[in-house]
Amino acid sequence: MSLPITVTDVGRNLYRDASKGAANPIVKYVALGSSSTPPTTGDVKLGAEIFRKAVTSYTNGATGEIIINMYLSQSDLPGTTVQEIGFIAGSSANTNPNTGVLLAHGLYKSHKGGVTSEDTQERGHLST
Repeated sequence: MSLPITVTDVGRNLYRDASKGAANPIVKYVALGSSSTPPTTGDVKLGAEIFRKAVTSYTNGATGEIIINMYLSQSDLPGTTVQEIGFIAGSSANTNPNTGVLLAHGLYKSHKGGVTSEDTQERGHLST
């Protein structure tokens, strides 16, 4: 799935700091939330984070593109409507909500009417 994402200012700063060895820019988690508020570059967290899961793999795409994979099963969020997605990086990122650096944030609309078992693959062009 490809969706429009907004790279955040704190995400850009994370990559800036990583280029001088002062930060860890690895995207560790995909966070899901229930807010439908459009993302902005000033976001530092999702509007309403409800779940996060570790990234399972990464693949280089076209120039400037990374493909981030995460497996989401029906038992992860039964009966939950997901409306936003965030990519969480940094050394302070862990399984707790609102930890780490929100690298990028986008609105998500499930075309299946809810969470189904699927290997979630998101594409985004990240450039600083």
